Amino acid sequence: MITTDVNQTYTHGEDLDPEVVPNFEMSFQSFEHAFLFYKKYAGLAGFPIKKNRKRGTNGNDFCCSLEGKHNTKVEDGDLKTSKTSKRDGCKAMVCSRKARDGGRVFFTRIVFEHNHKLNPSPSMTKRMREHKVEYPSMMNLVDTMHASQVPHPNVMRVLRSVAGGAENLHLTERDVQNRRAAHVRQERMDGIPKLLAFFRECKANNPQFFYEFHLDEKNIIKNVFWSHASQQGDYADYSSVVTFDTTYRTNQYGMPPAIIVGFNNKLQNVVFGQALLRDERADTFEWLFKQFRAWHVTNKFRNDLNQLNTQHPRLSETLTSVINHPLRPIEFEQACAAMLDKYEVHESKVLMKLYNERNMWVGAYFKEIFCGTMTSTQRSEIVNSAIKHGYCDNSTAIHEFAKSFLELLAHNKEKEAEEEFNSQLSRVYTRVVYKVFMSRLKSSTAFRVRPDPTKAGYYLVKHTKPPTDFPWNQNLIASA
Repeated sequence: MITTDVNQTYTHGEDLDPEVVPNFEMSFQSFEHAFLFYKKYAGLAGFPIKKNRKRGTNGNDFCCSLEGKHNTKVEDGDLKTSKTSKRDGCKAMVCSRKARDGGRVFFTRIVFEHNHKLNPSPSMTKRMREHKVEYPSMMNLVDTMHASQVPHPNVMRVLRSVAGGAENLHLTERDVQNRRAAHVRQERMDGIPKLLAFFRECKANNPQFFYEFHLDEKNIIKNVFWSHASQQGDYADYSSVVTFDTTYRTNQYGMPPAIIVGFNNKLQNVVFGQALLRDERADTFEWLFKQFRAWHVTNKFRNDLNQLNTQHPRLSETLTSVINHPLRPIEFEQACAAMLDKYEVHESKVLMKLYNERNMWVGAYFKEIFCGTMTSTQRSEIVNSAIKHGYCDNSTAIHEFAKSFLELLAHNKEKEAEEEFNSQLSRVYTRVVYKVFMSRLKSSTAFRVRPDPTKAGYYLVKHTKPPTDFPWNQNLIASA
């Protein structure tokens, strides 16, 4: 509750422009225009406002937000604790009425006196909810920085710089924090449906994208595995050593991501696939390994299977059923024999290859295998790298994690391309010449070249340090 001196009144400063002070000679196009004018006056005078009441279609009252009294609840003789209120019986207000002819809007009553001090300082008025200004471009910048996991102090520094100083920034630190919290709450809603929608979008963009999910007894998604086409290409090239890690929980569901990773010919980490797991039980890892192996085998023979399916429609659907449904090896054997008979594909080489490797990827053959003690000789640092580079944290929504990981893959691809570029140059030049080349290449970025407006065929070359301009001739003399 605000404590005030009941015998003291406060009004706007004498230096306030009379053009922004309400008077009875003013008229407005509508009640909304009248309210916006009073709001501007209140912002300059330094008090919050609200629309108090609407008197039918011909009148509106606008007043200081400290108008009225807070009612304290008393039940059974006991004073009930309630939230604090800023209302303190302030009488400052204006009454607006529409002319009898239904045209312009006028002020019919104006009360300037407040029973509390005013705060005309911009640093104070910007904290009043009624006077907050949210510029769409500024809010989009805030959202972009939050999505990029930019720390809060850095966000505020950028905003102050863009606004030209803290005094010009209409957002407080609390506003920015509330914006982030609201975004997190919104993104957490329906996380699983949003994740599956993202997967369907990836599948539509590239049919080679692979994803699979595991349902529990309540038909709720328990585990999810996915792999992008580029990851599958990496696996085809660099699958000699494969490891995985589940050491960090990066989402509000507490589902540890299992990152399946290896390294390329530049000894850089490459990710082959990733999963979100509800727990780290043996049967969960078994499901993951099954999906990874099934993806690898079917992807390995994708072209041959597509050709076979073209010759025998619905074979792919039957093959999927044969792979996933049998619970025991004998059931798989029977289902497989029935499929070969139905489509008369006993001589298919690709099906024979798949059959010969059945104990390595068909779930019916390793249901009794305990996988919980599996260890790796090389611990993956890819999750910690993701955290380090600001792609996700423990507040990241589950579908945003999948999108962020795609960005991380793109970042890693750029690093691979850069390493390949450097590798090619190192083969062309000796080490000494290569270092000179890299130094010259770096130095060349310090120049800015633009046409000389006074001389045709000339250019001005400006070095950032020092800022010296000098021309040289760029004419080419050629004969035909």
